[in-house]
Amino acid sequence: AGIPNNKTRTLILDIKFNKNYLERAIHHELFHIINDNFKELFDEHEWKNFNKKNFKYSDCSTCNDNWNLDQLDDGSGFFTEYAKSTISEDMAEVFSHLIFYQEEINIKDPIIKNKILFIKKIILNIDDNFNF
Repeated sequence: AGIPNNKTRTLILDIKFNKNYLERAIHHELFHIINDNFKELFDEHEWKNFNKKNFKYSDCSTCNDNWNLDQLDDGSGFFTEYAKSTISEDMAEVFSHLIFYQEEINIKDPIIKNKILFIKKIILNIDDNFNF
């Protein structure tokens, strides 16, 4: 859907990407720029510990064919299948859902709830005027 470049603060978007996901994808890719600029704030070890103990991310976001962006509601701790690929993609999916859906987010899942709180805390650390 897009290619973020934090060094040039540029985001290249595929405007022919699936229209059902394009707006959410913009927020997803924007998060990658934020994450890359503040890598030290996004503790991947802490994030990984939110997941079920037996869960393991892929080695890279393109190392599998889990590209499905449909919302999951299965108690797995992930918003989408794609979020299961890497920590960075998982964080970006949480951020994009947080921005796109706002009050509609189902936070019954305790893993997702912890991930949301983690993202909110760090984003507000970066910019305390940010409005979720």
